[in-house]
Amino acid sequence: MITLYLPEMYLRIGFLFIFLVSFQSPLLPCEPFDPVSLKPTDASREDKDFFSFKQKLEKAIQEKNIKFIESVIDPQISFDFSEDGMGKSNFLKHWKLKQNPKNPEFWNELSQTVNLGFTFKDQIWSAPFLFNQTPESIDQYSYSLITGSVVNVRDKPSTKGKILTQLSWEFVKNEYDETNPKPSSKEPCNFKKVCISDGQIGYICEQYLRSPLGYRVGFSKKKNSWSMIFFVEGGD
Repeated sequence: MITLYLPEMYLRIGFLFIFLVSFQSPLLPCEPFDPVSLKPTDASREDKDFFSFKQKLEKAIQEKNIKFIESVIDPQISFDFSEDGMGKSNFLKHWKLKQNPKNPEFWNELSQTVNLGFTFKDQIWSAPFLFNQTPESIDQYSYSLITGSVVNVRDKPSTKGKILTQLSWEFVKNEYDETNPKPSSKEPCNFKKVCISDGQIGYICEQYLRSPLGYRVGFSKKKNSWSMIFFVEGGD
């Protein structure tokens, strides 16, 4: 008869448990999570006055009409979470719009934000739609929304990579890429490393990802006219 000391017996039980768990549930590259989708919406048509303003805004963005933008910027606009992150003059300086009224960085960011649809909350029309509609279950600092239908998720940061799956308007978890590959001039976009809900690691073209803390813009009615009261990214 073989007698086992208690520590040795516990150790063997522990090894057996690990073996069984590993056999039944193979380790995945990242931790799986419940899939969460968020379909795009745009409620701006519900307010005829705002919808008319939005059409003018979209035209101004298309034409890079800085005079129109200046006319709707609120004197106390918020654009950054720093001490100097408020005020119209600081806003124009921040985006270098006085020196370069057609600054592509500003117009591209504003265009992408507005094109993702408006929602109405607390007397403010704001875009993109996910700013107000991201579920509480989603950590806004850790997840991004795929902003497109049938978006490829590849096994490496290249259009030559194998397509692991295709997702539409679904949240993915941001992953740090230790290799930090530099974008290739031959690639049509910059790829970001993500974890998808089934536990796979993949890469998605950056243009199809939007953080809930990415740029958002808000408009409020003041003295019978619409004012841009914030255009900001990040969190405080």
